[in-house]
Amino acid sequence: MAQQLKKLTLGLILVLLVVPFFSVAYAGIIYDITIPSGSADPNSPFHWSSEKDGDTSGFIEIIVGEVIHWKNADTASHTVVSGNPQSGPDGIFDSGNLGPGDVFVHKFTEKGDFPYYCTIHPWMTGLVSVVSGNSFLPNVASDVGDGKTLFNLEYKFNRLLSSASVDEASKTISFELQGRSMSDDNTLTLFLPSNLISGISSVSIDGISTENFTQKFEDGLTLLVIADVPPTSKSITITGATIIPEFTDLVIIVLISSIAMIVLFSKKQTGSLMKLNYY
Repeated sequence: MAQQLKKLTLGLILVLLVVPFFSVAYAGIIYDITIPSGSADPNSPFHWSSEKDGDTSGFIEIIVGEVIHWKNADTASHTVVSGNPQSGPDGIFDSGNLGPGDVFVHKFTEKGDFPYYCTIHPWMTGLVSVVSGNSFLPNVASDVGDGKTLFNLEYKFNRLLSSASVDEASKTISFELQGRSMSDDNTLTLFLPSNLISGISSVSIDGISTENFTQKFEDGLTLLVIADVPPTSKSITITGATIIPEFTDLVIIVLISSIAMIVLFSKKQTGSLMKLNYY
C-alpha cells in the first residue's frame, strides 16, 4: 500500500512538472500546413496547403512564438526539414519520416526566414517567414490617385487581412478578411497613417455598423481598435473625415498659382481691349 502511494505521489509530481512545460512550449497561435494527397508526384498542382490563407506555395508568415503543424494527408511518406535541396539541411528543425496521417510540430522562437523542403521529394519546398510583433498589409492605396503613394499597413489580428480597397468618394477603406480565427482574441488593431485616413467616424463589419471601436492619435498614426470581430466575418469598412488623395500643400500651391496666372492674364487682356477701344 505504501509503495503504491509512493508511486501515485511521484506520478502526480511528474504530471505537475510536465503539464506546465507543454503549456509553455505550445502557447500561442497554431497554424496547419497540410501535405495533400498526390504530393509525391512532381507534377502535382501543389504540394502544400496552408489553412491560414489558402496558400499552396509552401509560404507562410507568422509571428515569433507561433507554432506550425505540418500534417501528412498523402498516402506516401514525407519529411519536413529546414534548409533547401541545393545546400541540404541546416539543422534548425527536422521532422524525420512522416508516414500518412503523421504530424510534425515546431514552434518558432526567433524572427527570420526559414526555408524547408522534403528530403524524399526535393521538389517540395516552402518558406516560413517569422516576424516580430505585428503583421503587414503591403501596397495599400495602390488603387487610387497615381498609384505611386503606397502604404504598408501594420495590424494585429488573429486572422489575415488579405486586401484593402480605398473609395475616395465615400472616404472609406474596406478590408477583406481570410482564414479562420486562430485564438479567442477577436480584437483587430489597425495602425493607420494619418495621411492615409484620419478622423474615423464609423466602422462596419460585413456591412453592419458597430460601436465596438476606439481610436487614439499618436505619432502620426491613428490607433484603431475594433473589438469582438465575429470569427466568420468577411469584411470591415472604416470611414474617415479625410482620406488619400487629399489636396497636399504642393497641390494647393500649384492650384493657387494657376488661378493667379489666369486672373493676371485676364486683367492684361482686359487692359489691352480698353486701350484698343480708346484708340
